[in-house]
Amino acid sequence: MDYCNTDSCKTEACIVCSVKNCIHHTTDDTCSAGKIEVGNHSASTARETCCDTFKAKSH
Repeated sequence: MDYCNTDSCKTEACIVCSVKNCIHHTTDDTCSAGKIEVGNHSASTARETCCDTFKAKSH
């Protein structure tokens, strides 16, 4: 498995995203944000985490 290197990673090449109502979502289901922030520092399961970079698209 390849891991993102913060010096060379293009976020959209590393982050798969299915949240279609986010401004960073692309048509090929990737994230176009320059960087992402994942929240809930006290999470103990994946379900307890969230993408703090999410911004809703205006309709």
